[in-house]
Parts: sequence; structure tokens; C-alpha cells
Amino acid sequence: MISAVLFVSFFIFLIMGVPIAICLGLSSVCAILYSGTSLTIVATNMYAGISKFLLLAIPFFVLSGNIMAKAGISKRLVKFVDTCVGHRRGGIAIVCVIVACFFGAISGSGPATVAALGAVLIPAMVERGGFSAPFSTALMATASSIAIVIPPSIAFVVYASITGVSIADMFMAGIVPGILMGFALVIVVMVEARRKGIQPEQKKASAKERWAAFKDAFWGFLMPVIILGGIYGGIFTPTEAAAVSVVYGLFVGMVIYREVKLKDLFDICVESAKTTGGIMLIVACASLFSYVCTKFGIADAASQLLGSIAHNQFTFLLIVNIIFLIAGCFIDANSAMYIFIPVMLPVCKALGYDLVAFGVMATVNLAIGQVTPPVGVNLFVAIGIKIKKGLEVTLQQISKAVMPMLAACVAVLLVVTYVSAVSVALPKALAKNGSYSGDPETGDSGSSAASAAGDEDHSFNEIGDYSDLGWEETTWNFACSTTETSTWADGGRKFGELMEKATGGKVKVNVYAADQLTNGNQSEGIQALMNGDPVQISMHSNLIYSAFDPRFNVVSLPFIYDSVEDADAKFDGEAGEKLKEILSEYGLHCMGIAENGFRELTNSVREVKSVDDMKNLKIRVAGSNLLMECYKRWGADATNMNWSETYTALQQNTVEGQENPLPAIDAASVQEVQPYCSMWDAIYDCLFFCINQEIYDGLTPQQQAVVDEAGQKAVEYERYINRSGDEEIMNRWAEKNGVTFTAKEDMDIDSFKEAVDGVDEWFIEELKGQGYDDAEELVEAFTGIGDYSDLGWEETTWNFACSTTETSTWAEGGRKFGELMEKATGGKVKVNVYAADQLTNGNQSEGIQALMNGDPVQISMHSNLIYSAFDPRFNVVSLPFIYDSVEDADAKFDGKAGEKMKEILSEYGLHCMGIAENGFRELTNSVREVKSVDDMKNLKIRVAGSNLLMECYKRWGADATNMNWSETYTALQQNTVEGQENPLPAIDAASVQEVQPYCSMWDAIYDCLFFCINQEIYDGLTPQQQEVVDKAGRMAVEYERYINRSGDTEIMNRWAEKNGVTFTTKEDMDIDSFKEAVDGVDDWFVEELKNQGYEDGQELVDAFK
Repeated sequence: MISAVLFVSFFIFLIMGVPIAICLGLSSVCAILYSGTSLTIVATNMYAGISKFLLLAIPFFVLSGNIMAKAGISKRLVKFVDTCVGHRRGGIAIVCVIVACFFGAISGSGPATVAALGAVLIPAMVERGGFSAPFSTALMATASSIAIVIPPSIAFVVYASITGVSIADMFMAGIVPGILMGFALVIVVMVEARRKGIQPEQKKASAKERWAAFKDAFWGFLMPVIILGGIYGGIFTPTEAAAVSVVYGLFVGMVIYREVKLKDLFDICVESAKTTGGIMLIVACASLFSYVCTKFGIADAASQLLGSIAHNQFTFLLIVNIIFLIAGCFIDANSAMYIFIPVMLPVCKALGYDLVAFGVMATVNLAIGQVTPPVGVNLFVAIGIKIKKGLEVTLQQISKAVMPMLAACVAVLLVVTYVSAVSVALPKALAKNGSYSGDPETGDSGSSAASAAGDEDHSFNEIGDYSDLGWEETTWNFACSTTETSTWADGGRKFGELMEKATGGKVKVNVYAADQLTNGNQSEGIQALMNGDPVQISMHSNLIYSAFDPRFNVVSLPFIYDSVEDADAKFDGEAGEKLKEILSEYGLHCMGIAENGFRELTNSVREVKSVDDMKNLKIRVAGSNLLMECYKRWGADATNMNWSETYTALQQNTVEGQENPLPAIDAASVQEVQPYCSMWDAIYDCLFFCINQEIYDGLTPQQQAVVDEAGQKAVEYERYINRSGDEEIMNRWAEKNGVTFTAKEDMDIDSFKEAVDGVDEWFIEELKGQGYDDAEELVEAFTGIGDYSDLGWEETTWNFACSTTETSTWAEGGRKFGELMEKATGGKVKVNVYAADQLTNGNQSEGIQALMNGDPVQISMHSNLIYSAFDPRFNVVSLPFIYDSVEDADAKFDGKAGEKMKEILSEYGLHCMGIAENGFRELTNSVREVKSVDDMKNLKIRVAGSNLLMECYKRWGADATNMNWSETYTALQQNTVEGQENPLPAIDAASVQEVQPYCSMWDAIYDCLFFCINQEIYDGLTPQQQEVVDKAGRMAVEYERYINRSGDTEIMNRWAEKNGVTFTTKEDMDIDSFKEAVDGVDDWFVEELKNQGYEDGQELVDAFK
């Protein structure tokens, strides 16, 4: 019904004679009012429609056209062309066509060309040429329509702003079709002259006369040469070219021809402002119209309908031509572009038709529309020109006279439509390195990664049934800046899929990529999210958010992430919480922080391996003061530039390099013109996945928990598919584009780090200067540990011990602690990592004893099960089914339960800096799937050395036995025992999956790791030094937890593929049967502790349960 309201009201206003811009705007408002949507989006979307960088070219080209018209270019062009062809039959009419083409190249506007030339050429064609007044006026109008086909064309600028193709490619593609249209009109002139028996009216001009006329008109001819030559010569971008054309026009008009006076400039500017205002009003209202079509599904339905009818290119193009030719009778070119191109473009891409050729075809259609009755704008301008009395023409007369010219133009249109080489041969030939922006998208690595992830068994693909929580039926709009096939959009789709599943279809999510709801304006997309209408959920990068708050640039501090895992640990930890707090100040609830990725460096000049290689490279940098400062310190000639113009600038060497994550580079095909890529991982981008706070607050706490769960899973999914595509992208670039990759290991990273040393202090001062007093705290959360080298540290080396191997997450946690301490103390405190308890010959208990003694171990990470050999109370951690998830485990260990553990550790002369993770002890066996307690009966299971675990497995009916872990593989292989229980990384490290085809992911029992330092060593530090140690310890714990969990998915996929392991998920198991079997085991455990003299057993159990 909304679509009926939109289109019926549109045609009613059109029939009433309301200007087209107002028709579009009013009909959109009618649809919005009918839908019940707030009218606040009207102003937002109209502004967003005209606030595009590319549209800056329009006022400049309009102004330059008016300046050149005032400069007397038209009469000089007429004189020169007249000396060339005026002596032929119908010569003055041929002059009209040729001059209109040249002047169109100067003005870029059909109506402007009619106005500038009509007063001179129409009377001349009648009086000198012998043509009728209707024919002459119609020819003037039709020849002038070629102005929007021959570059520079405002229509091409508008098309490029909608589709993202290169303006330069569009400009070059319009040259041949424009010439063909002119040639077709010349044929019409010659036929008309022969039919009327018109004879040449003047003698052939001499070479001297032609030369004199050419010299006089030379400066006019030079303008399109300067514009196109400057763009393709890498001197300036298309938008800059528009400004250059104004300066050039002023120079010619005021200095060369001296026909433009200072007093004329005001009138020229006023006239240009009127024209620009009219165009921008159309663009604004058409943008609102397009928004309504998008928001209410009209555009999508129309695209699907068109796609279902047009099964091949021939049919599709025929339908498109008919639509455009009819639309051209009623709607101006710019409005038609905004109304129809978004609908037709998806089908065009799907059918593999060249996007540049499609733009030229559309523009030729709309050029014909300028002279198609009843509202062809050129016709009205032509008949409105004040000429001699008796030469006036009515609309009926000109409508009849224009028909043969329309027929000739339609013939050219068919050639342009079905022989795309006519349009694209020139831009393809001029494109450097064979690059070209018109090739339709035929595939996308991100979407294939998304498809693969959707087919695989990942936790982010599953969510529970929460349909009984009283959800209201609602639809949320998700927005992101990137295209439909991007990982951002895939993340939004995953969230929608999970929410629909969780709510029983009550909550649906519509995905609007490329910020469609705000006409491509990224900042407006975020503002719409803050308003809660028309966007309710979005995924935008920190760089876009920095336009609202510069604190978000903290994410882009250089070299603060060791890896993507380190980035995840930061965003899922304290640093991420800081950012979420800032987002809440803007009325946003952040469900999670996804990934755009490391911004890798590409260039066309040389391999960049050290900071010296960066010197004077012209690099396009994203719009961030922090990024600009970094590249300045690296010695680059950094410049900010709209991303939509970057490809052309790189192609033409206006800039030589750029920096972006690989998927973003790939989506823009930048690798086609950038043969060198340095994988330096210097700067990282994140994505904030947010929901409007008011909408979130309108949900019950239980519903909020579901939204957060779905949001976090969508974030995990987006991170996964974003990383999955990198390898494919690199392989394809190397093979197809010959890109040379420079690995981080092959670069002198230290030289880059030294160059930006202190940039974090610079950033803090920048923020403080803008009134942000939390700058230092924010930077410290990201840069890790901070500089505490002035706290009087003594030079010392601590030994870290753990039970597992060098490559384990335990050892990685120790290395992270050492790295943080070395950084915090200025190198005074170093940490040596001894994995596999090397310092105590592999004896785990002795490793803990050495920690208690303070020699040879000062720091360690050992599990609660190993500590239970010293104190059975540590077995409380292993009570079955007391943790709902790893997050629940974190909450317990970071809360009251964790404090209880730390108190016990202190009794043994240990200070616990944090509690890390070994993980859930999953069950494997070689006999059968274990889904219920009955399946466990009599299975011979190797169980860790804990009385509590032995009791649990006894109650589950297993034949449980304790055995040294080093002997377990052989025992499983020989069926001495049939199964075992351990966290996945431990199982994987021992290759146990090779002899255990069944794995039950029941999450029954959990292991933690106590990260401790000897108490005497800790007490020997000052209170300030102790704070630093504790902070480094907490950060190392967060890091270990994260990387321990990150490996589970990879392990499961590898086991299933390589070892044929059958996984039984928790959801597919009768967990209640296991719980019932161990009901009361906590009471048994308390009694066991009491019997051993521990009176705090019940208090301890209560803290965990």
C-alpha cells in the first residue's frame, strides 16, 4: 500500500504541473506519513543526498560553463566551425551540431548549450541555411542534448556517485557515443537539406581564414583537453578538475578574451547558484524518494521483478531502454538516475553487463529524454529563446520537427546498448596496468567465506529458543558502510538470522549495505542510529565514529596489536569496555566489537621494507589526524582523499599508495594499480556493532541478554569470515595481478616504530586540547601497560614455569607477561619462560614447590588439579556443571569465588595475579557416542588425579582409573583404557584424537590456571611496583583466556576433517541425566574436606555455586 501511495501521489503532482523536484519530495513525504514514520528523516536524508564529495564537481562545472559562455566562446566556436563546413550543403546546420558538441564539452549542460548557442544559430539556420524555424529550433535542442554525453558531464558525475565507478572512466566512455550522436544528427541535416533542395550558401574558406578562426577559438578548444588530460595525466582528480575548469574559464574570459568583467562575476555566480540549486534540489528530493523505495522494500521488489523478467542481457537492456525512454518524457536526467539506477544496478551486475557501458547507455537515454515531448527541457529552452519576430515556434511544431532527430538518436542508442565496446574501448585502452572500474562484480571472497562458515559447525551458528520471552513483532534496520557482499553486511545478516531463530520469527532484521538509508553518507548512518530511525542497528568503523568523537581514534595508534588475537583480547577486555562506555554517551549500546582489520600499505613505486622506503611516497590516508601525523613522521607525503576518488588517483599517479584492510582494497580493485603490498600490521580498524540504546532499554532484561548473545555471536562470525578471506585474496592478487607481498618478518619494523615513538603522547595532548580529560587513561588501556620505568626498578630476571609445552597457551601467557613487564619497566625486569616444568625436570608438583620457595621459579601458571596435591580445596573448581559458559567461569574467577582461591594461595606464600583458563574437560572415547549417562556405563575412562573427579565418574557409571598422562596415548591406542577427559588443546597436543573417534562436548568440568608470583618477591616491591605487576598479570590472564578459546574451533574442524572425529554437542546430549547422577556430590565434597580438617568447605562451595 505504501508503494501505491508513493507512486499515485507522484503522478498526481506531476499531472498538476508541480515541478519534478517537488513531486519527488512531496510524494515521499506522503508515503512516510502513511507509514507512520517520523518526519525527522526527511531533512536527514535530503541533506545526506547532497552532502556527497563527488557532487562538489557539479557547481564548479556549472560555474565554469557560465563563465565560458559569457567569455564569447560560443561565437568563436561557431566562426571556426563555419569556416570548416559552412560551405557544404546545409553547412550552417552542420555547424550547429558540431559547435553544440564542443560547447557541451565545455558546459556539461544541455540547457546551458541551447541558451548559449540558440540565439546565434537558430536565426542563422533559418536565414542563411534555408531551414524551417521548427527544424532549426529542434536541431538546436537535440544537438545540445549531446552535452550530457560528451565529458565533462554532470550526469556522469551523478551516475558515478550512485554506483561507485570511476568518473574518469565515465568521461572517457562518453566521447565515442557523443560523437556518434553528432554524426547521426549530421546525417539528418544532410537528408533534410537534400529533401528541401538547399544549396551551399557561402564559399569555401581559405586556409588563412580557417587558421585565424582556429587561433581565436583555440582557448575554448583547450578546456576539455585540460580537464581530461589533467585527470588522465595524474595532475588532479575529477573533482579537482571541476575547480581547475573555473580558474581556467576566468583566465580565458578575463585575461585572453577580456569579455568577462569584474562586474559580470556577480551575475554569473547568481545564475550558477540558481542552476546548481535546481540540480541539488532535484538530487535531494530524488534521494528522499530513493530512500522511501529502499526502506519500504519497493526498490528491492522492483529489482526482483526486473530480474525475474529479464533472464538475459538482451531482454534486460531492451526493458531498461523502454523504461528510460518513457521516463525521459516526464522526468529530468538527474532524477531518473536516482530513481532507476539503484533498482536496475543489481540486475545489471547479476547479468554481467559492464557498469560503465550501462551508465553511458542510461545517459544517452536521458539525453534523448531532454528533447522528448512533453517535458523535454531542451525543447522548452529552445522555444523560449528570444529571437527575431516571425521565427517563434510552438511546442506542437517543435515536437513534430524533432521526430527524425529522435529516430537517429535511438539508432545510436541501440548501437551503444548492444555493442558495449563503443563505450568502453577507450577507457579500457587508457586504463593503466589494464585496470578498469566498469567490470561487474562476478564474485566475492568475503561472501564465499561467509557461505563456508555458515555450512560449518561453529558456535556462532547456533542460538537457543527464547520465543517464550514475550517478544513483540518488530523489524530492525541494520546499516553498514560497505557493500552487500562485505563481511560487515554478512555480520548483520548473521545477527538477523540468530534473532529470528531465537525469537521464533518475531524479530526480523533488514540489512541495508552501503548506508542506503542515508544515501551512502556514513556519518549520517551513525546519526540515524543515534536517533533510532531509520536505523536501529549498525556496524561502522572507529574511523567513521571519530567524526563524532576523536577518542575513537585511539584504536588506530600504531603497533599496539601483536596479532588479531591480541586485538580481540583488547576489544573483549578493558580497552573494549572503555570504548563501550564512550558509545553509551551517544545513546548506543555496543553488543560487541568486530573487525575491519589491519590497514596494510600498498603502492606503485617500490617495495616498502623500512621507514627510508616510505620517504616522499604520495600516500592516500583515511581522514584521521592521528593517521596523518603517523604518516608524516614516517616521511610520506600523506593526503586525505575521498575513497570514491582514490582508485582513479592511484591509476593516474596523482597519489602513489594507500592503506586499508585487504578486503577493502580488494573490493575497490585497487590491487590492479598497486603492484607492491607491505603486510606490516601497523594500524588496525575495528567495527562497533551497536543498537540504539532506547530500543535496547525497551526490552526486558531477559530479552536484552538474548540480543547481547546474538550480537556477540555475530561479531565472532564477522571476525572469522573477515580473516578467512585474507589468504585467498593474497593468492589471487599474486597470481592474477602480480602483486609483490612484503611480509612483516622481512620488514624493518623497528625503524617504523622509532619514527612514531611518542605519537601516543601527541595523541593524548590532542585530546586534552579538545577537553577530553580521560585521554591518558584511554590510551593506557590500549597501549598495554604504560611506561613505569621511573618507579626505581632493580634490574632482575624472573623465571616463569608451566606444565605444558613451548607452544601452549600457558607458555604464551608467560611470554605476554614478560613482554608487558619489560615494556613497563624500561627493560629492567625480564622474564624467562621455562615450559614443561624444565626447571624441575618435568615434575609439576615440584614446579609449584619451587615457586613457593622462590627459587628457581619466581612466577608460574599451573592448573587447580596440580595444586590440589597441596590442598584438596582447589578441587572445588572441578565441581560438575557449575559453569554455564566460559563467560560464567570468568565471572566466578574474577569475583567472590576467585578471591577465595587467592586467599588459599596466599596461605602457601603465593600472590595470585589472576586466574587463567585451561578449559572445559571434554570427554573422548573409542567405543560409542556418549549422549546420556547410560552411554557412559562401564566405559574405561582415564581420569585426572583428583578424588572429586574419580567420584563423579564413578557415579556416572564409568570404570574410572587414574593414569600418568604420558602413558595415556599408548593405553588408549591399545584399549587398556577406552576414553579420557581433558580440554581440547591438551588432547590435541598429545594427538589423542588419532585414537579417539568420539568426542562429547558436554562442558561438565572446568580447569583453571593460577597465575602466581612468589609472595616474598612480591612483598619486596613498592606498592606502585606491585600495581604494575598486578596489571601486567591481569592483562596476561586476559590474553591467555582469549587465545585458549580461539583455538577450539580450528581444532574441532581439523579433527573432523583429518581424523573423522564425531562431535556430540551439548545440545544433543541428555545433560540432565548426568546432572541427576552427580546430584549431591557437592555435599560429598564438603564432607571430604571436613574429614581432612578443612572447615570452610561449605563456604567455598557456596562461592562457586
